[in-house]
Amino acid sequence: MRRLVIELAAAIGLTVAAVVAVVNAAHAGDVIVSDAFARASPTPVAKTGAVYFTIRNDGAVADKLTAIETDAAQMAMLHENVEKNGVVSMRHVDALAIAPKETVTLSPKKMHVMLMGLRAPLKKGEHLLVTLTFEKAGSVKVDVPVGDVAASGPQ
Repeated sequence: MRRLVIELAAAIGLTVAAVVAVVNAAHAGDVIVSDAFARASPTPVAKTGAVYFTIRNDGAVADKLTAIETDAAQMAMLHENVEKNGVVSMRHVDALAIAPKETVTLSPKKMHVMLMGLRAPLKKGEHLLVTLTFEKAGSVKVDVPVGDVAASGPQ
């Protein structure tokens, strides 16, 4: 009997863990935002940071990410890393189009949400709330966990 209770508890624990892993996505209309993460600030006086995530458009029409807001920083905007003549720089991107049935991933060294004027350094284990506004799908609030300084994905 005791063994049955232990096996049942383990099965329930694994099921709950799987459900929590799946819930790590936010929906707005046909748009799904998942795998969000930020990197911890490298110093206690850092004023910038970055947020990364995946956007999937399950709809039949294109949509566009048009605005980003968070209380964690004075400003949040899309940036893209661009290499020209061996020099990498960042440039502002006004909006991000997502075609029907397309998945777009924002990742380190590529496109990302740049946080400027951080109100406090980003610390591993904390979370920040980011609101993404899409042209058609509307707004979605995304819970963004903060990983370590060199995080390459959600932890």
